[in-house]
Amino acid sequence: MNYRASLAGFKQAFINFIADPQWIIPSIIAPFIFTIVALMIYNDSSGPVVLQAVLGGGVLGMWGNTLYSSGWSISYDRYNGTLEPLMVSPTKIMDVVAGRAVWHTIIGLSNAVLVFVVAEIMFDTSLTLQNPLLFFAVLIMTLFSLASIGLIFSAFFVLTRTSSVLMSSLEFPIYVVSGALFPVTLLPSWASWVSLGLAPAWGVDAMRYAAFGAFETMDLLTDVGVMIILIVAYLVIAAGLFRRIERNVRSHGNMGRF
Repeated sequence: MNYRASLAGFKQAFINFIADPQWIIPSIIAPFIFTIVALMIYNDSSGPVVLQAVLGGGVLGMWGNTLYSSGWSISYDRYNGTLEPLMVSPTKIMDVVAGRAVWHTIIGLSNAVLVFVVAEIMFDTSLTLQNPLLFFAVLIMTLFSLASIGLIFSAFFVLTRTSSVLMSSLEFPIYVVSGALFPVTLLPSWASWVSLGLAPAWGVDAMRYAAFGAFETMDLLTDVGVMIILIVAYLVIAAGLFRRIERNVRSHGNMGRF
């Protein structure tokens, strides 16, 4: 991995995010609005129901930032005419996208933490985490699982001019199937099977166990183990896709068609 390229991608993502304030709304403000609405609906509830509402807002913010780093950043390169030079440079494009993903991972993690804090201050949720260190460790792992899915998507976004449309259409389905909005058990049976292949679904489940002190059970260990396996699998798939796409583009010179 070219760490200098990843650092450059990180710096570029930071500058673009600061220079374009419109992304504060979908990346930061929207998850807070969702959390506030959910807590108003569940005003008289407590425990798991409140945790589900707060987790929903936190995961929404993390997933939205992940899609931004994978989808919009590719479109930004295309609009500015830097995608083709990036594809033919000696540096792998995945290294650059990974650096951008790290920045948006930091934003997503900060967003998730702020959602918890604001929910407690505004609504006095009295949401007590039995194992806060374990909970936030699983939260970080879940965030990286979202970022690894974003890397897979970014490989396909290279081949289309409509990545922003795909980005919008993919945001909510994966958010729902991951179990962040409501438990996976409430979804149709086919959606439950789909969630088994999504690392964030295992992460969200593990966060529930960590929040209520079930860290000694095999269920949490199973969730974490499967999530790690899926993250590694996602990274291998993403690397393979990027290599294949780069090889095809360089050999055929047809980047301008996409």
